[in-house]
Amino acid sequence: MKRTIILFLTLVCGTFAFSQKAETIESIVANGHETEWYAAQAEAWQKKVDTNPQDQWAWRNLFLATYYHDQFTNGWGIINDETRTADVLRKMEATLPDSFVLNLCKGRFCLSTDEAAKRGDNILRAIELMPEDICPEDLEYLATRLWIVDPENPRVKELYTKTYQNKYFPTRIMHFNYNMLQCLPSNALYFSNGDLDTVPMKVLQEALGERTDVIIINNNFLHATPFMEALYKKLNIEPLTLNVQDYGKYGEEWLQHYESDIIMYIIHESKRPAFFSPTNSLITVLDNDSIYNEGLVLKYSPKPYDNFAVAMHNVKEVYNLEYLAEPDLVYDSWETSEQMDMNHVTLLANLISKFRKKGDEAQAQRLYNILSKCLERCSNSFPAKSKEYYEILLKEQLEEKQ
Repeated sequence: MKRTIILFLTLVCGTFAFSQKAETIESIVANGHETEWYAAQAEAWQKKVDTNPQDQWAWRNLFLATYYHDQFTNGWGIINDETRTADVLRKMEATLPDSFVLNLCKGRFCLSTDEAAKRGDNILRAIELMPEDICPEDLEYLATRLWIVDPENPRVKELYTKTYQNKYFPTRIMHFNYNMLQCLPSNALYFSNGDLDTVPMKVLQEALGERTDVIIINNNFLHATPFMEALYKKLNIEPLTLNVQDYGKYGEEWLQHYESDIIMYIIHESKRPAFFSPTNSLITVLDNDSIYNEGLVLKYSPKPYDNFAVAMHNVKEVYNLEYLAEPDLVYDSWETSEQMDMNHVTLLANLISKFRKKGDEAQAQRLYNILSKCLERCSNSFPAKSKEYYEILLKEQLEEKQ
């Protein structure tokens, strides 16, 4: 739908600009919009900037509206044209040199000629200039970028603690990450993919001291030299050197194979138990016979074992699942919260019949009730056919003959 709208953008954006007031631009993970909305918001915030060129908040929102608009119209990298974002950044630098907002935005979009930004210098400078009333989203962003470019910096803990205190992430997303974290064995490696199965877990570690023995590694971090240097040192293993040109034989999938080779090297050399988030795309290029579902996480194991017994233990003794059946709280408005909740249905549904086969009818019924209420609460975010499919799946699991 977004790509269709792009074709008509020049016709409708002017109308949207008149009808829209300037609104805070949030992460698309928290609250995404259609392409033309960002175009209209860019025009609305441009007027704010023209009225007061020293308004850093206006510049911040102008940059993000333009950045997201460029990303959508460029197919998130398919088309390499980000001239509007670059233009905003250059004008910002001319108007507000060495400002907080400039350094913050350079962290999201780095001009090809800006070597300092490529090194991450602007992140450290933005933290130095950070205002007391910083937007919670920007605070979380700086904390995560600092974790990547300077992982041993003590301010990582400080910034993530403030992120937790500001209640930036909805409680449902925090619950999901807490459950994943608690079911991991000591000194485990946890390989994640997206923001919402990485950062909330790090927040729990830094702000609450939960399971700090677990090492969190996002796929994107594999390309960050400072993070990887610190990781190799912590694991006491030799750094791995790969030649990117050797992966040309994989065509468009070269990056997945490149990253999976790094991960397998880390697993084998560190000799630590390794787990993947359920959204990690790299599991598709690993040996599927070595990936086992343990409930909400996937374990890498070259040897077969009874993973269902572990998953059932996690459901019965480790996970807090009752929240899935509860109504949303005020700050649980992120549209992605429901998508995270639905992971429980897809990952845990088959355990209902397994509890019954073990003679544990109470746990089977409990899990069925929780997942059914979760499905009912999340149904507005999913097509009717998907809801019907999962409803049938849950009933079949509960009624399966022993």
